[in-house]
Amino acid sequence: YAESFIALSVPEVPLDARRKLLELSSKYKGYAVASFTSGEMQDARESRMLEMVNLMAMNIDEAAALSGMGPGNHDAQKIVEKTIGQMKVMNSRASLSITAGKEGSWSWDGEQLTHVPAFAVEVKSSAGAGDAHISGIITGLVSGLTLQQAQVLGSLAAALAVTSQHTIHPDMSRAALKQLALRSEPGIDPHVLSLLNEKVNS
Repeated sequence: YAESFIALSVPEVPLDARRKLLELSSKYKGYAVASFTSGEMQDARESRMLEMVNLMAMNIDEAAALSGMGPGNHDAQKIVEKTIGQMKVMNSRASLSITAGKEGSWSWDGEQLTHVPAFAVEVKSSAGAGDAHISGIITGLVSGLTLQQAQVLGSLAAALAVTSQHTIHPDMSRAALKQLALRSEPGIDPHVLSLLNEKVNS
């Protein structure tokens, strides 16, 4: 990650405005992170918005819509693999982040597919989990992590988010993420732990 700014294009904003944002990001060499609902995927594809994206963030249903598999009881791994194939055709430089709830999440950096298992937590509400996940990824990228490492940080943020009944966890912090990481299964990427250990006001 070396771009000077990040452009975040998400469904809370109309498609026309998001298209303009992606065009400006492309023009001024930004890093475009985008998300589209399942119902928006066809329009995003036909309008060639996907060609301007650096990182696509999706849940498994949105990935199924993009891949053409549609809703149904499909194997998550197969959806992920087909989505990668579709994106290679439309935008070979794009990276992907795909979440699938209890099945964990996947990242694709253009060369390597990595799976991050879901962290075991008591779920109080899933509202806001996707936002927390992509926020964690963006934070990781601007902090110098690779996409695979940032995916772990995003997964930690999403896991912490669902332990609160609020859409935005009121106690989301570096310290809280570190506590969750340390009580989870061993093997958390040391670069992620190092970032969580940094002494800053958070």
